[in-house]
Amino acid sequence: MPNSSRNKTAVADGISLATPSWRIPFRSIEPLVWGLDCIIILASSIVSGFAYHRWVLGSGGDLETSIAIGLLVAVNFTTVLAARGSYKPLGLIALQSRLKEVVTIWFIVFSLLLAVVFLLKVGATLSRGAIGTFLVVGLTSLIGWRTLLGSYLTKAFAHGSFAERRVLVIGGADEIDYSAGLYRLRRCGYRPIESFPVLESDFETASGMSERLRDVLSEAIRTAQSGRVEEILLAIPWDQRRLIDSIVAVLRVVPIPIRLAPDRSIEGLLHKPRKEIGSTWVVDLHRGPLTLSECAIKRAFDIVLSSVALITLAPTFLIAAVLIKLDSRGPVFFSQLRNGFNNKEFRILKFRTMTVMEQGAEVKQATRNDKRVTRLGRWLRRSSIDELPQFLNVLRGEMSLVGPRPHAVVHDDEYKILISRYAFRLHLKPGITGWAQVNGLRGETATVDLMEKRVDLDLWYINNWSLWLDIKILLRTFSAVMGQKEAY
Repeated sequence: MPNSSRNKTAVADGISLATPSWRIPFRSIEPLVWGLDCIIILASSIVSGFAYHRWVLGSGGDLETSIAIGLLVAVNFTTVLAARGSYKPLGLIALQSRLKEVVTIWFIVFSLLLAVVFLLKVGATLSRGAIGTFLVVGLTSLIGWRTLLGSYLTKAFAHGSFAERRVLVIGGADEIDYSAGLYRLRRCGYRPIESFPVLESDFETASGMSERLRDVLSEAIRTAQSGRVEEILLAIPWDQRRLIDSIVAVLRVVPIPIRLAPDRSIEGLLHKPRKEIGSTWVVDLHRGPLTLSECAIKRAFDIVLSSVALITLAPTFLIAAVLIKLDSRGPVFFSQLRNGFNNKEFRILKFRTMTVMEQGAEVKQATRNDKRVTRLGRWLRRSSIDELPQFLNVLRGEMSLVGPRPHAVVHDDEYKILISRYAFRLHLKPGITGWAQVNGLRGETATVDLMEKRVDLDLWYINNWSLWLDIKILLRTFSAVMGQKEAY
């Protein structure tokens, strides 16, 4: 009879179990957090009503009204979050985005509550002070609770400290030892108490089942029937459908779940977003351009801030224009063709900082101590004042405040050949500043390796865009400009 390799829980994949003693089952996280949200909101309503009436009005308050308001807010708040999938464990770890979501939905729910109160004309029976206190106390309590929860879940995922779910693993040796899918399951509390390797010769069986495999499955069934196993995991390549069906047919005598773990061929897809469409689901391999609502939000943000910037910086524009004319011959502004969203060409505007106005098939990037740069131009470039006219490009809709930096058309054509994913940068409007720039990649890209790093950062920004990320980049831009020396 073949030997099974026992994988004790304490040594699985080197995951340390030196973690908090309080462990919860991974599958219980979603309903548990939902229930605790409801309890916290209801308790906040009761406490707020009692405290306001006792300490401000000197009365005992109306317990029934506080309970009714708390239940109304709790049901609406948690229903919206549940519909958005915000109670998924991995989502709860993304603390920053989830806290913003909690704050936003909390105020939306309260706005709806006030609208209902107004329409039903029951405002006279409610205390505005108690409602205001509930708004503040409830939101503060939720933020504090979610912060503690996020900290606990982060540690639990890092150390695999969820309540154990004992499993038996059947599969190829490579899949058992190196599968990213199994590793992720272990982080969620799945503990292989015993594994049964299947040989490659079993994969090649065209019909029937090898005697060796029958012996392996017989031993696996005896182990499963001992009561020590809660689930059976198959770690077999997904293209071995005939073998998988045969194994499942034999294992059906055991009254426990049998599940197929992701194989090594799809490991790269495990971190990709997944969407349910009808009765099936698809994996997002390549994000498309922003949706209409996202485009509207980003465009409104661009218009407001670029308008404010142009009005505020008008004196700077005037001074720079006068100094440029006094420093060297030539126009105040420099314009050059660049590729924008969806490869649409536009003319970018800058203050002139060179003695040349390069266009066409050959454009040389500025380098350190470049003789083409004027005395004033060197300071304008280092301080990034030369980029300020691009607020006009933003206002005209050709650029955005934040996005991948545009390059000369001739450089775009060159890099599209050298870097296969380069063209993906054009899925978003180019920006005055960008994620690459605030991460140190500003100025000349002397090598293809440097450009590849910049492209990687630009693509990360495109795939992870949010309005908050734009704000964060804008806030970091000033310090990045002051601290970096890459612009010449």
